[in-house]
Amino acid sequence: MTACLIGVDLGTTGGKAVLVDEHGDVRGTAWREYPMHRPQAGWAENDPEDWVRATAGMIRDVVASSGVGAKSVKAVSIVAQRDPVVLLDASGEVLTPSISWLDRRDADETEALFRDLGRTHIIEVTGVVPVPALTLPNLVWTRRHLPDVWRRARHAIFVKDYVIYRLTGEIATDYSTQSRSLLNDITTNTWSDEICAYAGIPLELLPEVKYDPWAPRAVLDAKAAESLGLTAGTILSAGGGDDQSAALGSGVVATGDVSAGTGTASCWRVVSDRAVADPAGRADLSVHVAPGRYLYEMTIAGTGLSLRWFRDVFGAVVSEGTAPSATYDALVDEAMQVPPGADGLIFYPFLDGSRLPYFNEDASGVFFGMTATHRRAHFVRAILEGVAYQYPALVELVQEYTSRIGMISIVDGEARSRAWNSIKADVMGLPIRTTRTVEAAAIGSAILAGVAGGIFASVDAGVEALVATGEVFEPDPARHEVYERERRRYDAVYRHLDLAFHDARSAGRQPGGVKEGAIGMLA
Repeated sequence: MTACLIGVDLGTTGGKAVLVDEHGDVRGTAWREYPMHRPQAGWAENDPEDWVRATAGMIRDVVASSGVGAKSVKAVSIVAQRDPVVLLDASGEVLTPSISWLDRRDADETEALFRDLGRTHIIEVTGVVPVPALTLPNLVWTRRHLPDVWRRARHAIFVKDYVIYRLTGEIATDYSTQSRSLLNDITTNTWSDEICAYAGIPLELLPEVKYDPWAPRAVLDAKAAESLGLTAGTILSAGGGDDQSAALGSGVVATGDVSAGTGTASCWRVVSDRAVADPAGRADLSVHVAPGRYLYEMTIAGTGLSLRWFRDVFGAVVSEGTAPSATYDALVDEAMQVPPGADGLIFYPFLDGSRLPYFNEDASGVFFGMTATHRRAHFVRAILEGVAYQYPALVELVQEYTSRIGMISIVDGEARSRAWNSIKADVMGLPIRTTRTVEAAAIGSAILAGVAGGIFASVDAGVEALVATGEVFEPDPARHEVYERERRRYDAVYRHLDLAFHDARSAGRQPGGVKEGAIGMLA
């Protein structure tokens, strides 16, 4: 009987599950959405029970759709978003909704943390840039504003650890998940006594950090297995963070390898063998789900968002009171009729402000160089190229973190566009590859399950079995030369835009939508 594995990925507003066999064939996929509750402006919360229901539903669905019997499933793993926590009372009951990483209620707490402990010191201890909605400011906000909840709280556990707690009764976590909490010490992979004491967070409130992500955490008993539609004896791995798992699921495990995953924004994940934080705060440092490895995580804002915004606003075909949007593929096909450089039209994808490479929360989106000759296709081409123009600066930054640049893997939504992938390779002057399965975090989760279940001897063996290259895009030298020239113009224009963004804020208008007090945290 061929052994099968299930990898679950619990994201912000929905989850994915993938069932694969030991030879790397995907037998089935499933997904479930869950609501994001917004009780007031700036707040975003989840009901932890939704994660439990989604996990059970996805596992049942993926087994049913695959046609593989539950007995063939030897191991399962859960990875999840890392920032939210669930507060439990002494009897293990949930005390309050879980604050999402999208939430912005704790800006004051974050600013105080930045001011009192010092931004650079926090980064050196934790590896993480102190921004709102991470675990620490969320807990501080709860302590200050929900004293009755805080008084009753006995445990604060992460998303996937809460689901595992419901299955096993154990409260604990793995090394990768806690490494983004702002409560951690990145050099020892433990909780930071200094930061916990400063913030008034009792160490006994936090879960024991005791598992490697690929370690077996439990053997499911009959009750737990039945709740998932599996058989008793199925092995459950410890699991880990979703971003680290996405890097694993794209085959990024060697020092210098890069995983570029894109949704609303782009997250670059670079493998390192050293736990050395970036004091400038350009990248967060976390523990990888591959042994002996760390990840530098870097964010480019507004990338996928820019094309979606353009499609929704300008891609419509108005007819009889309806406005169906053009598809992404149709827009990109239009753009490819325009030569590289979009006939002088350039775009700055700062619809949510700018993180890397500029770190400017005052920034806003800009088309520059418009003339009467430009058509819709030029604007789409400018968006595709404007996103790609952010990449070379990150390549230079990667070279500061590692002695080599290895394989660059593109995963998630953007990976589906061959034309866009080709533009990125041409702009960087480096080859990039896609993977056969773009649900990288779920595949990474399945690899962890395989190691925990003894199907794979190591994480590297799991990558070899489950991660297959989809397509490799080699840069075209002639187009790269064109883009090098266009990027010099792009950078020169940005220097003037930077002054304009600053002047606009000084005049009382804030294009990035960020309060004055938040600017310093990213400067």
